[in-house]
Amino acid sequence: MLTQLPEEKKALIFPLFKNRQPNTSALWCYFDGILPGKTFVDDINAPTKAICQLDMSWVYISDAADFEWIEETLREIIKHAWIQVVWTPERDSKFPLAELGTVIPRHEYTQRKAIEQKPRDVEIKPFDSELYKKVPWKEFHERVYGSKENFLKIAFGFYAIENGEICSESEATFTARGYTELGIITDDDKQRKGFAFAVCIKTLEEVEKRGLKPIWACDVENLASMKLSEKLGFINPLKYNFIFFPQTNESDNNIDKSCSQRSHQQNYDR
Repeated sequence: MLTQLPEEKKALIFPLFKNRQPNTSALWCYFDGILPGKTFVDDINAPTKAICQLDMSWVYISDAADFEWIEETLREIIKHAWIQVVWTPERDSKFPLAELGTVIPRHEYTQRKAIEQKPRDVEIKPFDSELYKKVPWKEFHERVYGSKENFLKIAFGFYAIENGEICSESEATFTARGYTELGIITDDDKQRKGFAFAVCIKTLEEVEKRGLKPIWACDVENLASMKLSEKLGFINPLKYNFIFFPQTNESDNNIDKSCSQRSHQQNYDR
């Protein structure tokens, strides 16, 4: 049985997450009330274990939670939602509910060196509500963030534009406690033409202006994202895993599975 922590008691779990986790700025956004989610604990009044489930699917586990409790809690959560569990390197290679989940190897970059290559000349404009109307993938943003308004409130970034058409988008999002996470989406027929590199450089410049430290994270199988991260100067990746769990209670499943698959395969894949 799941024991959900009341929102007004959320501060009780903060000391349980002392170790920095991959994709941590999204967790901090949840702690700071920027991203919605819920927390399940072993004890409402004095929790010693916690699992935070963000509404946009990512799940974080407190440092000292034991494996048996993790499995028990995840088994209940996936009855009602599909999730992606951030599985830290410290938890080793024993994965919970191995028969139900798919392990997705990932890299997270937080260190950078100078960029050597110059970007192509392309029109680049910042996010705004009018340009957003032209975004081919706006439905995806609205599934992840809940609405256009939430996306534009939580994220900042730029579009690469050619002949009035949005070719690529780079955003910085989940900004909290000095960090922000980068994402990139490029239209299929505009890939490998330099749009993503150019627009990411512009976003990184804005990130630096705001005094933030960028995070780049992606699936290892996403070779395009891996190569782009290297061109952008990211080095020394941390290896970790997502564990993707589909919803097990099909009768209660109102989530489009194409959305769940896309969110962990691209970079907006993070």
